[in-house]
Amino acid sequence: MRFPRTAWQKVWRSWRRDETGAVAVITALCLGVFMTLLALVLDIGHVVGVRGELQNAADAGALAGARALVPYNTASTPQPDWVAGQTRAEETVAANQADGQQLIECQVQLGYWNLTTRTLQSTSIVPGLRDVPAIMVTITKTAGQNSGPVQMTFAQVIGIPSLDVSVRALAFIGAPVSIPANGGVFPIAVPKVLVDQYWYRDPPTPFKIGSDYHDPVGGQWTSLLVDDNNVPIIRDLIDNGNPNALNVGDNIWIEPGTKATLFDYAQSKIGQTVLLPVVTTDFDTHNYTPILAFVSFYIENAVGGSGTYIQGHFVKDHPINEGTPGGPYTGTFIPPKLGF
Repeated sequence: MRFPRTAWQKVWRSWRRDETGAVAVITALCLGVFMTLLALVLDIGHVVGVRGELQNAADAGALAGARALVPYNTASTPQPDWVAGQTRAEETVAANQADGQQLIECQVQLGYWNLTTRTLQSTSIVPGLRDVPAIMVTITKTAGQNSGPVQMTFAQVIGIPSLDVSVRALAFIGAPVSIPANGGVFPIAVPKVLVDQYWYRDPPTPFKIGSDYHDPVGGQWTSLLVDDNNVPIIRDLIDNGNPNALNVGDNIWIEPGTKATLFDYAQSKIGQTVLLPVVTTDFDTHNYTPILAFVSFYIENAVGGSGTYIQGHFVKDHPINEGTPGGPYTGTFIPPKLGF
């Protein structure tokens, strides 16, 4: 029996419109792709989580190691305590876990971080301004290190059985090169020779700072950035600290005379740690002289009248919360910060 031409055309068109099998095939293919992508996302999420754990450990190790660099040792040429810094960094990393495994290995690099060029230099350089002691910590999960690479679960089906992960962190610590306004600078300038003699004493050695008219140790009242030879100005500085930012290299005015009444007035600061500007050893009164550094000084006593001195000691391990790092180290430092 022969169908008319139009009948065959109807059968053919009906067969072409029957897409039930094609939809099933397409659905299966899409489901497979979706499951593969989901599996890869789960593996990637796991890797990201492990990387975060490694980064936290590296950050903690770098910060702890940088903090251990101070106080500087007491050698004739004081240096950061590189050995203590490396030991503390390694111990801190080893106290952390990643991917459920205790961390064992890390690489620690020591040196001076230049805040301008953002490069890590050797520990053997003579640091200048803007060079601060730093520690860089690198942690890697790879074959033979920290329990091996991160193992993949689903990515193995596409030929990725594991993945190496590596992170690093750098932290630096530094003495202040700049103190912001109201940063607690006390209006007595001390000569560098005094700081060199006493800042690193352990236990600290008390001494008297007085006018060089009365005490061979030296030290003299300063009105800081302005030339104002009067008692009210100094009293205001005693009460409120530096009204303007002070930087290493700034010239400060050295007051003439003893001003015994100011030593009496300074009794309000007994029991407090203040910052003193360090100046050249041979500074003159009634003149400007540059700031060389800042040193922390604990005030034990203040005596006016015929005594005219402030007694106290330098603090060789004293953090301050405000300031810009990069100055000469004399016991005062800004707590460690992460670099990069």
